[in-house]
Amino acid sequence: MIRMYLEAMVIYILMGAPVYLLIRYLYIKYKKQQIQWIKESLLFLFVMFCIGVASQTIIPHWYMTIGEDGKQQLSIQMTEGIRSINLIPFSTIYSYLAFSNDQVSNWQQVSLVNLLGNVLVFVPFGIFLPLLWSIFRKFTSLLWMSICIPLFIEITQLFIGRSTDIDDVILNMLGIIFGFFLYKIHHNLFHKRKAFVDIKIKD
Repeated sequence: MIRMYLEAMVIYILMGAPVYLLIRYLYIKYKKQQIQWIKESLLFLFVMFCIGVASQTIIPHWYMTIGEDGKQQLSIQMTEGIRSINLIPFSTIYSYLAFSNDQVSNWQQVSLVNLLGNVLVFVPFGIFLPLLWSIFRKFTSLLWMSICIPLFIEITQLFIGRSTDIDDVILNMLGIIFGFFLYKIHHNLFHKRKAFVDIKIKD
């Protein structure tokens, strides 16, 4: 299942990469900005990551079919087989964690993958945002964004026929916050190491 999602994300990323690079190149050329390769590389990775996440959350499924006239046509699937809306916090999380004493079933394994996936997939947001924009290096700013991003996704899913779950917002938010703490740990260690090197050089 994980491989299926990753393969689907890669397809969208490969389609979006040349479009982004062209638009970004024209923007930099129009603004006459000097290219900062590290920042541009991080921004490229962040945009590709966003495209990958969007492809599995807010972009409707589409596929090519052959019509009655024998010609190919684009079909867009706006609804899922089973759609649900959960507004009760932690109810879905509890159902994921409610394992019996028996051997773990396939359904429980899928539930565990969904639980961890909803957290881990959003960890890069907590890393990329403070790396790219200084405003998100404050926890309060990042906290607001960790709520807004998952909330935007779940609200959008209401209008494209996908399931909506408040627990997804909670899990996604935890993933973003976890990513932010990973960034802070690396940032603090890097600066301490740099300060130590500077002191040694001065000595």
